[in-house]
This record gives sequence, structure tokens and C-alpha cells, in this order.
Amino acid sequence: MTKFYSLLMIILILVSCKSDSFIDLENQQNQETNFNFGNSAQRNFHGLVLATNGTPISGAAVSIGSTTVQTNAKGLFVIKNADVKENFAYVKTTKAGFVNGSRTIVPTNGSNRINIMMIPATTTSTIASGTTATVSLPNGTKVKFDGSFKDANGNAYTGNVNVAMFHLKPSDQYLNELMPGSLLANNTAGNARVLETFGMLHVQLTGAAGQNLQIANNHTAEMTVAIDATQASTAPATIPLWSFNETTGIWQEEGSATKVGNAYVGNVSHFSWWNCDAQFPQCILNVHIQNSTAQPLSNVNVKIFRQNQSSSSATTDGNGNASGIVPAGESLTMKIYDACNNVIMTNNIGPFANNSNNTLPAITISQSLSNTITITGTLKDCSGNNVTNGVANLSYTASTNYFSNFSTQVTNGSFSFNVLSCSSSQQLTFVGADFTNLQTTGDINFTATSPTTNLGNLTVCTAATEFITSQTDTQPVKYFLAPINAGGSSQTPVPNPTFAFSVSSQSATGGFYLNSQNPIGVGTFTSNFTLESSGGVINANGNNLTLQVSNYGAVGQYIDFTINGTYTNSTGSHTLSVTGHVIRDN
Repeated sequence: MTKFYSLLMIILILVSCKSDSFIDLENQQNQETNFNFGNSAQRNFHGLVLATNGTPISGAAVSIGSTTVQTNAKGLFVIKNADVKENFAYVKTTKAGFVNGSRTIVPTNGSNRINIMMIPATTTSTIASGTTATVSLPNGTKVKFDGSFKDANGNAYTGNVNVAMFHLKPSDQYLNELMPGSLLANNTAGNARVLETFGMLHVQLTGAAGQNLQIANNHTAEMTVAIDATQASTAPATIPLWSFNETTGIWQEEGSATKVGNAYVGNVSHFSWWNCDAQFPQCILNVHIQNSTAQPLSNVNVKIFRQNQSSSSATTDGNGNASGIVPAGESLTMKIYDACNNVIMTNNIGPFANNSNNTLPAITISQSLSNTITITGTLKDCSGNNVTNGVANLSYTASTNYFSNFSTQVTNGSFSFNVLSCSSSQQLTFVGADFTNLQTTGDINFTATSPTTNLGNLTVCTAATEFITSQTDTQPVKYFLAPINAGGSSQTPVPNPTFAFSVSSQSATGGFYLNSQNPIGVGTFTSNFTLESSGGVINANGNNLTLQVSNYGAVGQYIDFTINGTYTNSTGSHTLSVTGHVIRDN
């Protein structure tokens, strides 16, 4: 079974097993489910919306209940105090040119992270009404239409029909971000179920004028969904079909499909998303992951394995908590991974009783298993005030996973992350967002070092294209804005120039000057550089300071650097934290 029981995914739905209450779904079938939605509540959300190529989608409408916001240039959004249910929140995203995206979760009392990947609505084929036609994808997935269509008002449609098709494989790396809702479903008996998908298909029908179309009343289309090679030996002969209800955010059982060769074939009467899934009774599992000092760990990668089955990845939220649906009555294996995908802990868990709600004892990741790094800082708006409606986002720079990032809402400008690293230093990219003023910091590349990296005051201001922040001990953070001069020289003798890299700025709080005799480019340096400010000259030689240049762009592009450590002068020993995001001038 591939990419199914996604334990610990904060983007997956929790099913409460404590109530026998029923609620009307108000969907096409007017079915009821024994899912316990709970009472009305207000919760906070933030998240990231990307396209299938990993680029951020700006200007996408994100809706939770009656509240709608738009994503910024980095694809980030934030919604505070949204009206939801205690055990159910349905998040929807829309933008012209893309298939509607969505996610259903059980919201926590904290800030809930939402990841959504939107699919381009690209026409696969154009067919004509009144004629039988088959639209196929390269992997054998196809739909056979009988030629009868209707418009949104139920009137018969005549003319060309644009068919956009997307097949989502269970083995897709981004299954959970691409699929609508979650794997929470309602079967024909009204029982809430967790699904094992054997493939999903989205079909969108539009007319010559771009109007939405559907299959005509009392007509069907024959749908053939290719079975993933990893599931060929375990795919059942017949399987229930499930349609996604975009109003409720829940899959509804509707018919069945038969295995023919390496595909499932079934007839459907309407289109959006269809899912070929086995259904199972379920229970809830809750976990909390922390470090040796009981600090919660975010962005911890966790996998749950059934016996002789594969699994999907998941990450903990900013509070170190994660919950999800797992199969009842089975022995399971839980594995925890560091940032480099190394297994650092393995536990056998279960079996758990059907319809139970289970919480494991806190899981402690010791420093001997993986490094813990705390990353802190403060977001400032263009006027120097703390950002009150913003998000701080971190991502692993070298990761091949588009969603290998983690974020948190800021509290009066402040943010703090406790993350796992596979070494004592970790390459990360930071983006801060101010949603009141619709501005960001831009990408800031830096190296996080254990145990704590303080990014200081970060200006969230599109007009401030470059900045430097500097803090000594617990004194107020000094920050320097444009004009900033930065660059280098490849003076002889090469490859060891006598002067390689410098940054200088002057502000009302004084001047900042960095001179390095180290070779130009990305690197880590513990000597041969000096700092000068109102506090005097600080020479790295003889002190415990590290200059980390994580990005050294071409002229007109960014240089990103940090300086961290301690130094001694006539007043004693001091700590220093500097962050620079400056444009290279020469």
C-alpha cells in the first residue's frame, strides 16, 4: 500500500471516535456520516501554495468558511480566527488557470500549517458533442464519453468540449499536497472511513466559451484508471469508487470499478475528482516529539509502516505535535528521520482498538541521535515596528522536496523554531512575510549552527532590498539599510587575494564595516576578517567568530552572510550575531 496511511500529517484529517452523533453532509447524495465535527471554534491558519513545478502561486484565493485572503508573491498566506469546527476545517484555494485545491484537517489550538499544490488546468484533448470519443493519457488512463453534455443550467450543450485530465498516482511524492481534502470518506452506510487509494482522476469539462460542462442527465462516461505498478499484485478484483464533494470536503462512496488488466474500469455520472479506494475502520494516534530539554521539535520527518507495506512521509508542526488516522487492529512500525533522511529512531507501535483515540508518551530525540538547532528572530515592518500579522518560513536549501520547509506565525514580531539537523550546521533559506502591508524579506540564505542561531531583526519591506542586522550580547539590535556597498576584488596574487570581500554601511546608529581577506565566494571562515563599528575594531584572529557566506551572487545579485560567536575586548567577553542580505556592487 503506497502513500496512504499518512500518520502524523498535519494536513490529514482526524476522525473523532468519542461521539455517536450524526451530521447531515448536505451533498449530492444527502448522506449522513458518524464523523464528529465538534462544536464551532475559531482557529488560526497559515500555509504555502505551490504549482506542480514547485513555483509559488501568488494571488490565489484561500478560503476558510466565510474568510478569504490571497497568497503573496511567495505563495504564503495567513488567516486568523477563522470560523471552523473543533474537529474539522476545510481550506480551499482557487485561481484562474488551475484546478481548485483543498485540504481538510482537524485544527489545533495553535497555528495550523497548510500545504497545497495546485494543478494547471491544461486541456488534454478537444472533442465534439454528439459523437462518442475517448480521451487518453500516456499511462493508459482514459475516459470514454458518449457525446451528451449539459451546461451549468442543465441545458443540453452542442459544440466542442475541452477535456482537461490529471491522473494522480498513489506513489506520487506530493500525493497529500495534490489530492483534494484528505483521505477521510463517508461510505454508503454512513460510516466515516479512512481510504487506501489505488489512483485518483480529475476531469474538467469546459465549452467553447470557457463555460463549465457536465455529463448530461441519465448518461455516464466509462472511466479507466491505470493501477500503479507498485500495487499491481495487491489490487482487489473490484473496488469502491469515491467522488470528492467540493462543498463538504469529504469523499463519498458512489459505485464501484472492476479490475481489467492493469486498470480499474467503472462508469460515472459526473466529473471532478474520482478515487479508486479500499476502505478500512480506523483509529486516531497522537504524538509529541521533543528534544532532550523538552523543547518541541518542528519539521521532524516521520513515517508509519504497515507490515510489508510502504508508507508516506509526514512532519510535526511548530508545537512538536502531529495526529492522524492509522489502521486499527494492526501492528505498526514508526520511523523518525533527520533532515538528511537518515533513520534516527524506530519504534513498534499498536495494535490499537477500532474507533479509539490513542496518545503515545512523548518521544524524546536526544542530541546524540540528531542535532537540535533553535532559530530565532524578529520581523520588523518598514517603520521599524514589530510585524503583528506575519509568517516566518524556513526551508532546507538543498532539499529536493518542494515542501521541505516549516513556518510559524509571528507573535508581536518574534519567531522561534526548534528543528532537527543532520549536522552541527544546516543550510537554510528564510522568508518573512508581513500580511498587513503585503511585503516580504525576500529569500535569505544562511547557515544555522547549533545550539542557537539568532537572525536578529529582519526588515519585511519591499523597499528595503538589502539590510544588515547586528546584535551584541542582549543589547538592542542595530540594523543598517541601503545604501550598502558590498563586493570583492580578485587582486593578485590569485588564488589568495590580499583583499577579497567587504561590506560597508552608515546609519543613524553608526557605521558597519566588514573586511575579509578570505577568497571570494561561498565558504566558512574563522580567521582573516575584521569588523568595525561604534564599538571599535573586532579581529576574528584570536577570537571565536565564524563568518559564513552562504550565497555570493554575481554583480547585481545578493550576497548572504552571517557572523556568530564570541569576542573579547577591554570590557570583557561578548557574544555577536550578524545577518547580512546585501546586493553585490562589484
